[in-house]
Amino acid sequence: MKKYFIKTFWCSMNQADSEKVNMIMLQSGFMVTLDWKDADLVIFNTCSVRQKWEDRVFWFIEEIYRENNKRDTHKIKIGITWCMVRKTWIDWKYLDDYKRDRHKSKVITLLNDKSEIFNNDDKLFPRNNNKIDFVFRIEDTKFIPLILTHIYWESIGNENKYDDYLKSKQLRENPYSATIIIQTWCDNYCTFCIVPYTRWSEVSRPIDDIVNEAKEAVSKWAKEITLVWQNVNSYGKQFVDKKFWNKEKGKWNEWLWKSPFRQLLEKLDKIEWLDRIRFTSSNPHDMTQDILDAHFDLEKTCNYLHFALQSWNNQMLKKMNRKHTYEDFKKQVEYLRSKDPSFSISTDIIVWYSWETEEMFLDTVKAFEECEFDFTYNARYSVRTWTIAAKMFPDDISDEIKAERWHYLNDKLLENVTKRNSLIIWNIEEVLVSWIKDDYFCWRTRNFKEIYFKWEWIKVWDLVKVKILSSDRYVLNWELI
Repeated sequence: MKKYFIKTFWCSMNQADSEKVNMIMLQSGFMVTLDWKDADLVIFNTCSVRQKWEDRVFWFIEEIYRENNKRDTHKIKIGITWCMVRKTWIDWKYLDDYKRDRHKSKVITLLNDKSEIFNNDDKLFPRNNNKIDFVFRIEDTKFIPLILTHIYWESIGNENKYDDYLKSKQLRENPYSATIIIQTWCDNYCTFCIVPYTRWSEVSRPIDDIVNEAKEAVSKWAKEITLVWQNVNSYGKQFVDKKFWNKEKGKWNEWLWKSPFRQLLEKLDKIEWLDRIRFTSSNPHDMTQDILDAHFDLEKTCNYLHFALQSWNNQMLKKMNRKHTYEDFKKQVEYLRSKDPSFSISTDIIVWYSWETEEMFLDTVKAFEECEFDFTYNARYSVRTWTIAAKMFPDDISDEIKAERWHYLNDKLLENVTKRNSLIIWNIEEVLVSWIKDDYFCWRTRNFKEIYFKWEWIKVWDLVKVKILSSDRYVLNWELI
Protein backbone atom coordinates (compact mmCIF):
# COMPACT_ATOMS: atom_id res chain seq x y z
CA MET A 1 0.00 0.00 0.00
CA LYS A 2 1.38 3.41 -0.98
CA LYS A 3 1.77 6.06 1.70
CA TYR A 4 1.21 9.82 1.54
CA PHE A 5 2.12 12.78 3.73
CA ILE A 6 0.19 16.07 3.62
CA LYS A 7 1.62 19.37 4.87
CA THR A 8 -0.89 22.16 5.49
CA PHE A 9 0.15 25.80 5.70
CA TRP A 10 -1.51 28.53 7.74
CA CYS A 11 -5.27 28.84 8.03
CA SER A 12 -8.21 26.83 9.34
CA MET A 13 -9.76 26.87 5.86
CA ASN A 14 -6.73 25.03 4.49
CA GLN A 15 -6.92 22.59 7.39
CA ALA A 16 -10.51 21.77 6.44
CA ASP A 17 -9.52 21.34 2.79
CA SER A 18 -6.73 18.96 3.78
CA GLU A 19 -9.36 16.84 5.50
CA LYS A 20 -11.16 16.56 2.14
CA VAL A 21 -7.91 15.52 0.44
CA ASN A 22 -7.28 12.97 3.21
CA MET A 23 -10.65 11.36 2.58
CA ILE A 24 -10.05 10.98 -1.16
CA MET A 25 -6.50 9.68 -0.67
CA LEU A 26 -7.68 6.99 1.75
CA GLN A 27 -10.58 6.07 -0.52
CA SER A 28 -8.04 5.75 -3.34
CA GLY A 29 -6.05 3.11 -1.46
CA PHE A 30 -3.26 5.22 0.06
CA MET A 31 -2.25 5.13 3.73
CA VAL A 32 -1.32 8.27 5.64
CA THR A 33 2.10 8.59 7.31
CA LEU A 34 3.40 11.20 9.74
CA ASP A 35 6.97 10.97 8.41
CA TRP A 36 7.49 12.53 4.97
CA LYS A 37 10.62 10.42 4.37
CA ASP A 38 8.47 7.31 4.65
CA ALA A 39 5.96 8.60 2.08
CA ASP A 40 5.57 7.73 -1.59
CA LEU A 41 3.79 11.05 -2.12
CA VAL A 42 3.96 14.44 -0.39
CA ILE A 43 1.14 16.96 -0.91
CA PHE A 44 1.54 20.62 0.06
CA ASN A 45 -1.68 22.52 0.82
CA THR A 46 -0.31 26.02 0.34
CA CYS A 47 -1.03 29.60 1.38
CA SER A 48 -0.07 32.71 -0.59
CA VAL A 49 -1.28 35.35 1.84
CA ARG A 50 2.32 35.84 3.00
CA GLN A 51 5.56 35.32 1.13
CA LYS A 52 7.11 33.34 3.98
CA TRP A 53 4.57 30.53 3.54
CA GLU A 54 5.48 30.17 -0.14
CA ASP A 55 9.18 30.23 0.79
CA ARG A 56 8.64 27.37 3.24
CA VAL A 57 7.03 25.27 0.51
CA PHE A 58 10.02 25.76 -1.79
CA TRP A 59 12.43 25.00 1.05
CA PHE A 60 10.58 21.76 1.78
CA ILE A 61 10.63 20.80 -1.91
CA GLU A 62 14.41 21.22 -1.92
CA GLU A 63 14.64 18.96 1.13
CA ILE A 64 12.65 16.25 -0.68
CA TYR A 65 14.78 16.71 -3.81
CA ARG A 66 17.98 16.19 -1.79
CA GLU A 67 16.47 13.09 -0.18
CA ASN A 68 15.46 11.70 -3.59
CA ASN A 69 19.02 12.16 -4.88
CA LYS A 70 20.21 9.77 -2.18
CA ARG A 71 17.86 7.03 -3.39
CA ASP A 72 17.98 4.67 -6.34
CA THR A 73 14.33 3.67 -5.89
CA HIS A 74 11.27 4.70 -3.89
CA LYS A 75 11.60 8.33 -4.87
CA ILE A 76 9.03 10.67 -3.37
CA LYS A 77 6.46 12.30 -5.67
CA ILE A 78 5.39 15.91 -4.96
CA GLY A 79 2.01 17.58 -5.46
CA ILE A 80 0.92 21.16 -4.70
CA THR A 81 -2.57 22.53 -4.18
CA TRP A 82 -4.54 25.61 -3.16
CA CYS A 83 -3.36 29.23 -3.19
CA MET A 84 -0.14 28.81 -5.17
CA VAL A 85 -1.87 26.92 -8.01
CA ARG A 86 -3.71 28.43 -10.98
CA LYS A 87 -4.84 25.29 -12.79
CA THR A 88 -4.73 21.51 -12.35
CA TRP A 89 -1.85 20.10 -14.44
CA ILE A 90 0.83 17.38 -14.36
CA ASP A 91 4.52 17.54 -15.19
CA TRP A 92 5.68 17.18 -18.80
CA LYS A 93 7.52 13.89 -18.13
CA TYR A 94 4.13 12.17 -17.76
CA LEU A 95 2.83 13.58 -21.06
CA ASP A 96 3.10 11.68 -24.33
CA ASP A 97 2.04 14.75 -26.28
CA TYR A 98 3.45 17.79 -24.50
CA LYS A 99 1.05 20.73 -24.80
CA ARG A 100 1.41 24.44 -24.19
CA ASP A 101 -1.44 26.59 -22.94
CA ARG A 102 0.54 29.41 -21.41
CA HIS A 103 -2.17 32.08 -21.37
CA LYS A 104 -4.32 30.02 -19.03
CA SER A 105 -1.63 29.56 -16.39
CA LYS A 106 -1.88 33.23 -15.40
CA VAL A 107 -5.51 33.07 -14.31
CA ILE A 108 -7.60 30.83 -12.09
CA THR A 109 -9.14 28.07 -14.18
CA LEU A 110 -11.00 24.90 -13.29
CA LEU A 111 -10.93 21.89 -15.58
CA ASN A 112 -13.70 21.68 -18.15
CA ASP A 113 -13.04 17.96 -18.44
CA LYS A 114 -10.38 15.49 -17.32
CA SER A 115 -8.44 15.71 -20.60
CA GLU A 116 -7.24 19.18 -19.60
CA ILE A 117 -4.88 17.83 -16.94
CA PHE A 118 -2.42 16.96 -19.73
CA ASN A 119 -0.54 20.25 -19.71
CA ASN A 120 2.16 21.72 -17.48
CA ASP A 121 2.49 25.44 -18.08
CA ASP A 122 1.74 26.45 -14.52
CA LYS A 123 4.54 28.77 -13.36
CA LEU A 124 5.28 26.40 -10.44
CA PHE A 125 6.89 23.81 -12.73
CA PRO A 126 9.77 25.94 -14.12
CA ARG A 127 10.08 27.80 -10.83
CA ASN A 128 11.21 24.53 -9.23
CA ASN A 129 13.14 23.20 -12.21
CA ASN A 130 10.41 20.58 -12.60
CA LYS A 131 11.00 19.07 -9.16
CA ILE A 132 7.24 18.74 -8.59
CA ASP A 133 5.04 16.13 -10.26
CA PHE A 134 1.61 17.73 -10.33
CA VAL A 135 -0.44 20.70 -9.19
CA PHE A 136 -4.19 20.83 -8.64
CA ARG A 137 -6.84 23.33 -7.71
CA ILE A 138 -8.52 22.27 -4.49
CA GLU A 139 -11.85 22.41 -6.30
CA ASP A 140 -10.46 19.74 -8.66
CA THR A 141 -9.73 17.25 -5.87
CA LYS A 142 -11.91 14.64 -7.55
CA PHE A 143 -9.25 14.37 -10.27
CA ILE A 144 -6.50 13.30 -7.84
CA PRO A 145 -7.01 9.55 -8.58
CA LEU A 146 -6.81 10.25 -12.34
CA ILE A 147 -3.62 12.28 -11.90
CA LEU A 148 -2.00 9.59 -9.74
CA THR A 149 -3.05 6.89 -12.20
CA HIS A 150 -0.98 8.61 -14.90
CA ILE A 151 1.94 9.33 -12.58
CA TYR A 152 2.21 5.78 -11.19
CA TRP A 153 1.07 4.00 -14.36
CA GLU A 154 -1.45 1.93 -12.44
CA SER A 155 -5.16 2.25 -11.72
CA ILE A 156 -5.71 4.32 -8.57
CA GLY A 157 -9.21 4.99 -7.26
CA ASN A 158 -12.08 6.15 -9.43
CA GLU A 159 -12.53 9.88 -9.90
CA ASN A 160 -16.08 9.46 -11.17
CA LYS A 161 -17.43 8.64 -7.68
CA TYR A 162 -16.34 11.99 -6.20
CA ASP A 163 -18.79 14.88 -6.28
CA ASP A 164 -18.03 18.58 -6.48
CA TYR A 165 -15.68 20.26 -4.02
CA LEU A 166 -18.25 21.69 -1.60
CA LYS A 167 -20.02 18.33 -1.28
CA SER A 168 -16.93 16.16 -0.81
CA LYS A 169 -16.48 14.70 2.66
CA GLN A 170 -13.74 15.57 5.14
CA LEU A 171 -11.73 13.03 7.12
CA ARG A 172 -11.68 14.99 10.36
CA GLU A 173 -8.36 14.96 12.18
CA ASN A 174 -10.15 15.96 15.39
CA PRO A 175 -13.59 14.30 15.64
CA TYR A 176 -14.50 16.30 18.74
CA SER A 177 -14.06 19.74 17.18
CA ALA A 178 -15.29 19.88 13.58
CA THR A 179 -14.36 22.54 11.03
CA ILE A 180 -17.09 23.08 8.43
CA ILE A 181 -16.62 25.01 5.18
CA ILE A 182 -19.71 27.15 4.47
CA GLN A 183 -18.65 29.02 1.34
CA THR A 184 -15.74 29.50 -1.03
CA TRP A 185 -13.62 32.39 -2.27
CA CYS A 186 -13.95 36.15 -1.69
CA ASP A 187 -15.43 39.22 -3.39
CA ASN A 188 -13.74 42.01 -1.45
CA TYR A 189 -10.57 42.69 -3.49
CA CYS A 190 -8.58 44.39 -0.76
CA THR A 191 -5.62 45.92 -2.56
CA PHE A 192 -3.03 43.93 -0.60
CA CYS A 193 -4.74 40.53 -0.76
CA ILE A 194 -4.01 37.63 -3.11
CA VAL A 195 -7.09 35.59 -2.10
CA PRO A 196 -9.54 36.82 -4.80
CA TYR A 197 -6.90 35.94 -7.41
CA THR A 198 -6.52 32.40 -6.09
CA ARG A 199 -10.08 31.60 -5.00
CA TRP A 200 -12.56 33.39 -7.32
CA SER A 201 -15.92 34.91 -6.35
CA GLU A 202 -17.96 33.89 -3.31
CA VAL A 203 -20.26 30.88 -3.51
CA SER A 204 -22.25 29.78 -0.45
CA ARG A 205 -23.41 26.27 0.39
CA PRO A 206 -27.12 25.72 0.99
CA ILE A 207 -28.06 25.99 4.68
CA ASP A 208 -29.47 22.46 4.79
CA ASP A 209 -26.18 20.98 3.49
CA ILE A 210 -24.24 22.74 6.25
CA VAL A 211 -26.72 21.77 8.97
CA ASN A 212 -26.71 18.14 7.84
CA GLU A 213 -22.90 18.04 7.91
CA ALA A 214 -22.93 19.53 11.40
CA LYS A 215 -25.46 16.93 12.57
CA GLU A 216 -23.32 14.16 11.12
CA ALA A 217 -20.24 15.53 12.92
CA VAL A 218 -22.15 15.68 16.22
CA SER A 219 -23.38 12.11 15.71
CA LYS A 220 -19.68 11.15 15.54
CA TRP A 221 -18.85 12.83 18.88
CA ALA A 222 -18.17 16.46 17.88
CA LYS A 223 -19.16 18.87 20.65
CA GLU A 224 -17.84 21.95 18.88
CA ILE A 225 -18.07 23.19 15.29
CA THR A 226 -16.22 26.06 13.66
CA LEU A 227 -17.70 27.59 10.50
CA VAL A 228 -14.94 28.81 8.19
CA TRP A 229 -14.24 30.83 5.13
CA GLN A 230 -12.74 34.12 4.11
CA ASN A 231 -15.75 36.23 5.06
CA VAL A 232 -18.45 34.17 6.74
CA ASN A 233 -20.81 37.03 7.59
CA SER A 234 -21.42 37.68 3.88
CA TYR A 235 -22.70 34.10 3.69
CA GLY A 236 -25.80 33.51 1.57
CA LYS A 237 -25.99 36.71 -0.44
CA GLN A 238 -26.86 34.78 -3.62
CA PHE A 239 -29.82 33.13 -1.88
CA VAL A 240 -31.80 36.28 -1.04
CA ASP A 241 -33.51 39.08 -2.95
CA LYS A 242 -30.91 41.39 -4.49
CA LYS A 243 -32.53 44.39 -2.80
CA PHE A 244 -31.13 43.18 0.52
CA TRP A 245 -27.51 43.16 -0.70
CA ASN A 246 -25.99 46.58 -1.45
CA LYS A 247 -23.57 45.67 -4.22
CA GLU A 248 -22.11 49.18 -4.41
CA LYS A 249 -21.19 49.20 -0.72
CA GLY A 250 -20.52 45.46 -0.59
CA LYS A 251 -22.68 44.95 2.50
CA TRP A 252 -26.16 44.03 3.70
CA ASN A 253 -28.70 46.82 3.76
CA GLU A 254 -29.40 47.86 7.35
CA TRP A 255 -33.11 47.12 7.08
CA LEU A 256 -32.56 43.47 6.17
CA TRP A 257 -35.00 41.42 8.28
CA LYS A 258 -32.48 38.73 9.17
CA SER A 259 -29.15 37.91 7.56
CA PRO A 260 -28.65 34.44 6.03
CA PHE A 261 -25.71 33.83 8.36
CA ARG A 262 -27.90 34.53 11.41
CA GLN A 263 -30.46 32.09 10.00
CA LEU A 264 -27.71 29.47 9.68
CA LEU A 265 -26.54 30.05 13.26
CA GLU A 266 -30.08 29.67 14.56
CA LYS A 267 -30.52 26.30 12.84
CA LEU A 268 -27.17 25.05 14.13
CA ASP A 269 -28.05 26.22 17.62
CA LYS A 270 -30.92 23.71 17.69
CA ILE A 271 -28.69 20.66 17.15
CA GLU A 272 -28.92 18.40 20.18
CA TRP A 273 -25.65 17.50 22.00
CA LEU A 274 -23.72 20.29 20.26
CA ASP A 275 -22.07 22.43 22.94
CA ARG A 276 -20.44 25.37 21.15
CA ILE A 277 -20.35 27.16 17.78
CA ARG A 278 -17.50 29.33 16.53
CA PHE A 279 -16.89 31.04 13.19
CA THR A 280 -14.04 32.75 11.38
CA SER A 281 -13.24 34.99 9.62
CA SER A 282 -15.51 38.05 9.53
CA ASN A 283 -15.26 41.50 7.96
CA PRO A 284 -16.43 44.60 9.87
CA HIS A 285 -18.10 46.21 6.84
CA ASP A 286 -20.80 43.54 6.42
CA MET A 287 -21.25 42.65 10.06
CA THR A 288 -24.95 43.00 10.85
CA GLN A 289 -26.48 43.66 14.24
CA ASP A 290 -28.23 40.30 14.28
CA ILE A 291 -24.87 38.49 13.91
CA LEU A 292 -23.41 40.48 16.81
CA ASP A 293 -26.51 39.67 18.89
CA ALA A 294 -26.26 35.97 18.01
CA HIS A 295 -23.37 35.71 20.48
CA PHE A 296 -25.82 36.50 23.28
CA ASP A 297 -29.22 35.38 21.91
CA LEU A 298 -28.17 31.85 21.02
CA GLU A 299 -27.14 29.28 23.59
CA LYS A 300 -24.23 27.69 21.74
CA THR A 301 -22.52 30.61 19.99
CA CYS A 302 -19.32 31.44 21.89
CA ASN A 303 -18.36 34.87 23.22
CA TYR A 304 -15.41 35.27 20.86
CA LEU A 305 -15.08 37.02 17.48
CA HIS A 306 -12.23 37.35 15.01
CA PHE A 307 -12.61 40.16 12.49
CA ALA A 308 -9.93 42.07 10.64
CA LEU A 309 -9.17 45.72 11.34
CA GLN A 310 -5.84 45.87 9.38
CA SER A 311 -5.21 49.54 10.31
CA TRP A 312 -6.57 52.23 12.65
CA ASN A 313 -6.04 55.00 10.08
CA ASN A 314 -9.05 55.61 7.81
CA GLN A 315 -6.91 57.00 5.00
CA MET A 316 -4.91 53.79 5.01
CA LEU A 317 -8.06 51.65 5.17
CA LYS A 318 -9.37 53.41 2.07
CA LYS A 319 -6.10 52.75 0.30
CA MET A 320 -6.42 49.09 1.27
CA ASN A 321 -9.95 49.09 -0.24
CA ARG A 322 -11.36 48.14 3.12
CA LYS A 323 -15.02 49.12 3.29
CA HIS A 324 -15.10 49.99 6.98
CA THR A 325 -13.69 52.80 9.08
CA TYR A 326 -11.97 52.51 12.42
CA GLU A 327 -15.07 54.05 14.00
CA ASP A 328 -17.21 51.25 12.51
CA PHE A 329 -14.89 48.63 13.97
CA LYS A 330 -14.61 50.26 17.39
CA LYS A 331 -18.39 50.65 17.66
CA GLN A 332 -18.83 46.90 17.16
CA VAL A 333 -16.14 46.08 19.72
CA GLU A 334 -17.70 48.43 22.27
CA TYR A 335 -21.13 46.88 21.74
CA LEU A 336 -19.86 43.32 22.31
CA ARG A 337 -17.90 44.34 25.40
CA SER A 338 -20.91 46.26 26.78
CA LYS A 339 -22.86 43.00 26.73
CA ASP A 340 -19.97 40.92 28.11
CA PRO A 341 -16.81 42.64 29.45
CA SER A 342 -14.82 39.41 29.01
CA PHE A 343 -15.86 39.00 25.37
CA SER A 344 -12.70 38.14 23.41
CA ILE A 345 -11.74 40.01 20.25
CA SER A 346 -8.95 39.05 17.89
CA THR A 347 -7.98 40.79 14.67
CA ASP A 348 -5.48 41.09 11.80
CA ILE A 349 -3.04 43.98 11.50
CA ILE A 350 -0.70 44.84 8.60
CA VAL A 351 2.50 46.58 9.67
CA TRP A 352 3.88 49.25 7.33
CA TYR A 353 1.69 48.96 4.27
CA SER A 354 2.88 51.04 1.28
CA TRP A 355 3.28 54.73 2.12
CA GLU A 356 2.30 54.23 5.75
CA THR A 357 3.73 57.13 7.74
CA GLU A 358 4.92 57.14 11.33
CA GLU A 359 1.72 58.98 12.30
CA MET A 360 -0.44 56.33 10.62
CA PHE A 361 1.40 53.59 12.47
CA LEU A 362 0.90 55.40 15.78
CA ASP A 363 -2.83 55.47 15.00
CA THR A 364 -2.76 51.67 14.90
CA VAL A 365 -0.97 51.65 18.25
CA LYS A 366 -3.91 53.69 19.60
CA ALA A 367 -6.28 50.99 18.40
CA PHE A 368 -4.44 48.48 20.63
CA GLU A 369 -4.93 50.84 23.55
CA GLU A 370 -8.60 51.56 22.85
CA CYS A 371 -9.85 48.13 21.74
CA GLU A 372 -7.65 46.02 24.05
CA PHE A 373 -7.44 43.05 21.72
CA ASP A 374 -7.25 39.58 23.24
CA PHE A 375 -5.08 38.49 20.32
CA THR A 376 -3.82 39.88 17.02
CA TYR A 377 -2.18 38.39 13.96
CA ASN A 378 0.41 41.03 13.15
CA ALA A 379 1.85 40.71 9.64
CA ARG A 380 4.72 42.59 8.02
CA TYR A 381 3.48 43.70 4.63
CA SER A 382 4.91 41.89 1.63
CA VAL A 383 3.94 42.46 -2.00
CA ARG A 384 1.83 39.69 -3.55
CA THR A 385 1.96 39.36 -7.32
CA TRP A 386 -1.31 40.10 -9.20
CA THR A 387 -2.73 42.25 -6.40
CA ILE A 388 -3.74 45.87 -6.98
CA ALA A 389 -1.06 47.00 -4.54
CA ALA A 390 1.63 45.21 -6.54
CA LYS A 391 0.63 47.21 -9.61
CA MET A 392 -0.01 50.60 -7.99
CA PHE A 393 1.85 50.97 -4.69
CA PRO A 394 5.60 50.59 -4.16
CA ASP A 395 6.79 48.58 -1.18
CA ASP A 396 8.73 51.56 0.12
CA ILE A 397 9.32 50.58 3.76
CA SER A 398 12.53 48.80 4.71
CA ASP A 399 12.46 45.34 6.29
CA GLU A 400 14.28 46.72 9.33
CA ILE A 401 11.55 49.27 10.04
CA LYS A 402 8.82 46.69 9.45
CA ALA A 403 10.48 44.34 11.94
CA GLU A 404 10.87 47.12 14.51
CA ARG A 405 7.18 48.08 14.33
CA TRP A 406 6.09 44.45 14.26
CA HIS A 407 7.92 43.76 17.53
CA TYR A 408 6.50 46.96 19.02
CA LEU A 409 2.94 45.84 18.27
CA ASN A 410 3.63 42.39 19.72
CA ASP A 411 4.76 44.07 22.94
CA LYS A 412 1.53 46.11 22.99
CA LEU A 413 -0.41 42.90 22.41
CA LEU A 414 1.17 41.27 25.45
CA GLU A 415 0.09 44.27 27.53
CA ASN A 416 -3.44 43.80 26.25
CA VAL A 417 -3.43 40.07 26.94
CA THR A 418 -2.19 40.58 30.49
CA LYS A 419 -4.91 43.15 31.16
CA ARG A 420 -7.67 41.14 29.48
CA ASN A 421 -6.75 37.89 31.23
CA SER A 422 -6.93 39.66 34.60
CA LEU A 423 -10.67 40.17 34.02
CA ILE A 424 -11.39 36.47 34.35
CA ILE A 425 -9.16 35.69 37.34
CA TRP A 426 -11.27 33.73 39.89
CA ASN A 427 -13.90 33.01 37.24
CA ILE A 428 -15.31 29.50 36.83
CA GLU A 429 -14.83 28.55 33.16
CA GLU A 430 -15.91 25.47 31.24
CA VAL A 431 -13.39 24.08 28.75
CA LEU A 432 -13.78 21.43 26.09
CA VAL A 433 -10.80 19.06 26.12
CA SER A 434 -10.11 18.63 22.43
CA TRP A 435 -6.58 17.39 21.79
CA ILE A 436 -3.41 16.09 23.43
CA LYS A 437 0.02 17.68 22.93
CA ASP A 438 3.21 16.67 24.74
CA ASP A 439 1.24 14.75 27.39
CA TYR A 440 -0.98 17.78 28.03
CA PHE A 441 -4.72 17.95 27.41
CA CYS A 442 -5.46 21.17 25.57
CA TRP A 443 -8.28 23.40 24.53
CA ARG A 444 -9.86 26.73 25.33
CA THR A 445 -12.54 28.46 27.32
CA ARG A 446 -15.69 29.57 25.53
CA ASN A 447 -14.04 32.96 24.97
CA PHE A 448 -11.02 31.24 23.37
CA LYS A 449 -8.49 31.45 26.19
CA GLU A 450 -5.93 28.64 26.33
CA ILE A 451 -6.02 26.04 29.09
CA TYR A 452 -3.64 23.09 29.56
CA PHE A 453 -4.18 20.01 31.75
CA LYS A 454 -2.04 17.15 32.95
CA TRP A 455 -4.52 14.76 34.56
CA GLU A 456 -4.52 11.12 33.64
CA TRP A 457 -8.22 10.59 34.27
CA ILE A 458 -9.38 13.47 32.04
CA LYS A 459 -10.31 12.37 28.53
CA VAL A 460 -10.40 14.13 25.20
CA TRP A 461 -14.03 15.17 24.59
CA ASP A 462 -14.69 15.94 28.28
CA LEU A 463 -16.23 19.24 29.33
CA VAL A 464 -14.33 20.32 32.44
CA LYS A 465 -14.92 23.24 34.81
CA VAL A 466 -11.90 25.07 36.15
CA LYS A 467 -11.26 28.09 38.34
CA ILE A 468 -8.85 30.62 36.81
CA LEU A 469 -6.09 31.49 39.29
CA SER A 470 -3.63 33.56 37.25
CA SER A 471 -2.17 33.96 33.78
CA ASP A 472 1.29 33.34 32.38
CA ARG A 473 1.51 35.49 29.25
CA TYR A 474 -1.05 33.89 26.91
CA VAL A 475 -1.82 30.79 29.00
CA LEU A 476 -4.15 30.64 31.99
CA ASN A 477 -3.28 28.88 35.25
CA TRP A 478 -6.18 27.10 36.93
CA GLU A 479 -7.47 24.64 39.46
CA LEU A 480 -9.96 21.88 38.78
CA ILE A 481 -13.51 22.26 40.07
